[in-house]
Amino acid sequence: MWTEHTNPEGRIYWFHTGTRQSVWEKPEELKTAFEKALAQTKWKEYFSNNKKYYYHTETKESKWEMPPELKELSDKIEREKNATALVPTIPGQGPPIPGQGALVPAGGLNPSLSALQQNGSNGLPTSAALPGRPNLPEDPVIPHNGFATFEEGEKAFIHLLKKAGVDPSWSWEETMRTIITDPLYKALNQMAERRAAFEKHVAALRAKETEDRENRLAKLRPALRNMLKGNPNVFHYSTFASADKYFSQHPIWQQARIEAERKLIFEEYVDELKQREISESRTLRTRSIQKVMSLFKKLDIDVTTRWRDAHKQVQATDEWRQDEDLRKLPDLDVLLAFEDYYRLREREFEEQTRRTQINKNRRERKAREAFKDMLADLHADGKLKARTKWKDIYPMIKNDDHYLDLLGNAGSNPLELFWDFVDELDQKLDVKIETVEKAILKYESSKDGDGDVKMDETNARFQITVDTKERQFVNYLEEVNDAEVNRLTRDELAEVFHAKLLLVQKKQADEKKKYERRQRHLQDDLRYALKKLPEPLDISLSYEDAVPFMKDLAEFKAIDEDESRRNAFAKFVKRQKEKLRETAPSEDESLSSRKRKEPHHRDDRDRDYDREYRKRSDYDHLRNARVEIAGPHIETMTDSRYDRKGDRDSDERPEKKSRYERDDGMDIDGKRGDETPEEGEI
Repeated sequence: MWTEHTNPEGRIYWFHTGTRQSVWEKPEELKTAFEKALAQTKWKEYFSNNKKYYYHTETKESKWEMPPELKELSDKIEREKNATALVPTIPGQGPPIPGQGALVPAGGLNPSLSALQQNGSNGLPTSAALPGRPNLPEDPVIPHNGFATFEEGEKAFIHLLKKAGVDPSWSWEETMRTIITDPLYKALNQMAERRAAFEKHVAALRAKETEDRENRLAKLRPALRNMLKGNPNVFHYSTFASADKYFSQHPIWQQARIEAERKLIFEEYVDELKQREISESRTLRTRSIQKVMSLFKKLDIDVTTRWRDAHKQVQATDEWRQDEDLRKLPDLDVLLAFEDYYRLREREFEEQTRRTQINKNRRERKAREAFKDMLADLHADGKLKARTKWKDIYPMIKNDDHYLDLLGNAGSNPLELFWDFVDELDQKLDVKIETVEKAILKYESSKDGDGDVKMDETNARFQITVDTKERQFVNYLEEVNDAEVNRLTRDELAEVFHAKLLLVQKKQADEKKKYERRQRHLQDDLRYALKKLPEPLDISLSYEDAVPFMKDLAEFKAIDEDESRRNAFAKFVKRQKEKLRETAPSEDESLSSRKRKEPHHRDDRDRDYDREYRKRSDYDHLRNARVEIAGPHIETMTDSRYDRKGDRDSDERPEKKSRYERDDGMDIDGKRGDETPEEGEI
């Protein structure tokens, strides 16, 4: 007979008075019909603070309300009138004592329990009065100083988990709520150790469940597979639902009591049938495609043949008409076979093209190397040096085979190879120039008698000018007598001299252009000032007669050369005469036509210049104010800024040149932009 009891921790268990067995789970004899049906589902019923909730073991979902499937199950049981709770009692004994929550003999309470209640105890039976706990060894006792080893503590904690009935569906939080009040909870000191022990226990339970499941499947699989093989109604497209209905009364099918295991074995067998069917279909398809590929090869179809033409040619062959498997082959498979064959022929064509390209690249590379060798020979002969221009070397090579073989090839052209070669020579020359400059600065510094004086090219005593001769430069370097300079040959020193002289000449030309640009700006200022005179200047006057009217103007004084003043005055007179001719009415034209033909772009130009002049006037006024405050040394700086502004505003700004145009303005054929190639030139 089963009786219900509660242990000191508050957990309910059941005790059989005949077998003296204790269990944590409610015995089948005491379960209601709903509880028996609930055990067959994935839902479990629990209590928290005397409130019932439901937990799904697979989805880990918890609900306070009864799930819909359980409600349907409860309604079904109630309709069948099988929901009567069976509570076994011993004949001749009375009902349970109210308030105790346990089934006891009808003769009354256990004497020891009555004594506890009389002594003011909490009403829970002692270990002597209560039945033994469910089939577990006695709880280990935690020593005063804790367990000696971690393994002992872990073993005691796992014992607690087993006692609490932890299964793989439990979460750590749920387990904590159940075991935290037990003394064995402190068998392990760290929370991480407890959780690790919990995961180890749960993993062991899962492994055992998996092992049991595999053992059951190993016993069921051979019989079920033989049954399915012997039935001709099972195909690769059969479903488990139809098979379950068809074999529901078969004894071998009924041996697998768990539906999931039956379904697993059935799906394994059906998958094998599917794989076999797919393999046979693939084999037949592969054989047919190979036949089609052989037909393509026999018909000599190449990369220029279209799919439509190839398909018609294949269908017209005797092999296609006589082979039934070929005729059953879908057009899509024939198209895929054509694509595979086409790719194969295309790879062959590409390989042939690649070899042709390799040979072409080899010829072009040899042509470039031969051209480089020709440049090296010219350098050895002294015809090609640093700073050499393309226009200087082109007449010597334009009819050479090395140059002609390189024209039209991919990769670097002759001009690019030429500049690469010259750039290397320029770099070597720059090193030589730097060596000479350092030697000169060192020599000038030693002559001053102060070794700590830092000099540069601007404050060295010896300066190369446009009038300096090569012999003077060489003699000075002999006076310097520097070890690094003495290693340079006479030709190298001459090369250094001409490179420095070229820089000086270029600098002088730039300064001349800058001066001429400034003079043009000053002339424009004078012209504008003449235009804005309070009393218009008579344009019929000569320059000498007009000087008294202009001499007090600041713009007139700013021009140092009388020739520039004459040019400015002549341009002013010319412009005024043009305006008079433009505004003079024609005898045979009406006033309206004169207005239509009256040009406006010159007035716009004057208006733009007026704005520019005001800007310059404001700038000059600001510059004069700064000179008065800061001193005359600021004037030099402001003039240089004005000159730079003039450089930016000049219409004669040189166009940006590419790397290979340089300063000679020559193209790859050694011609300028305005020249036409000679007859026969490429």
